[in-house]
Amino acid sequence: MSEAEMQETYSLFPGCIAKNMYPSIEKSTYTVFEKIGVKLLNHRYSCCPAPGVFRGYDRKTHMTLGVRNIVMARQDNVDVMTICNGCYGSLWEANEMFRKSKENQDFVNEKLAKIGLSYDGKTNVLHFVDVLHKHLEDVRNAKEVDLGLKVAVHYGCHYLRPSEKHPDINPESPHVIEDVVEALGCESVDFKNKLSCCGAGGGVWSGAEELGLRVLDEKLKNVRDSGADCIVNICPFCHMHLDQSQGKLEERYKIPVLHLSELTGLAFGIRPKHLAMHTHLISTRDIEKKIKKSKKGSDSEE
Repeated sequence: MSEAEMQETYSLFPGCIAKNMYPSIEKSTYTVFEKIGVKLLNHRYSCCPAPGVFRGYDRKTHMTLGVRNIVMARQDNVDVMTICNGCYGSLWEANEMFRKSKENQDFVNEKLAKIGLSYDGKTNVLHFVDVLHKHLEDVRNAKEVDLGLKVAVHYGCHYLRPSEKHPDINPESPHVIEDVVEALGCESVDFKNKLSCCGAGGGVWSGAEELGLRVLDEKLKNVRDSGADCIVNICPFCHMHLDQSQGKLEERYKIPVLHLSELTGLAFGIRPKHLAMHTHLISTRDIEKKIKKSKKGSDSEE
């Protein structure tokens, strides 16, 4: 790969949930980054692997599987970009474990050698929000529609924690996602327990569903009380719980849930169907109607 081809090129790590359950998230990510001039490559990835499963049994196995994924991008001399907090946490931690210990490096490379691979620790693991935020001016320039939505931002757990992932961000008062949604013509509304878990993380959803639903119920109540039109997240796993589990609650909230890539795609003038938003369980039609109304209002002013 030449230096010109490497410029602003990343390897997209889609993760399991976006790939298998929410094609809208993966598709909108490719579309949005193409619009702002960032190239995304597709490599032969496996599961990140999920920290709640592999890491809980054997940290070195977890690290080795994670590094094996990173090596896929390293072969083309590009960094890895994730669209999922869990994948980001897994791959970032595997990379850091490898980099900080000669023993770990020897262990991993001994395993990788059996499949004809090796790793030098020079690949970075990035979250798509950080790349999008770096291109905030390009986002503004690509925007075709001021969305005019009131947005409840959900960060999720693994983007901000541990805090050494983002030494320049205050984990108690972040503003990265808010900067992006405001650039898209939305208002980020504050709400109680904004930085709390969605209720699915750490295996809670699968291992203690009732607890996970109680956490979700409180989260959705706070969002509803804020007057938000929708929830915007940066993690397919959070997205799945926020979208699919609303129907399991006694209170029928029906709050639309959008991944940030989808929201950005809508502001870029891309039709919801082309973003595959019809794959959501909670309908986004009310959001689409508000956007159309907002667009007609701005057109009439012109």
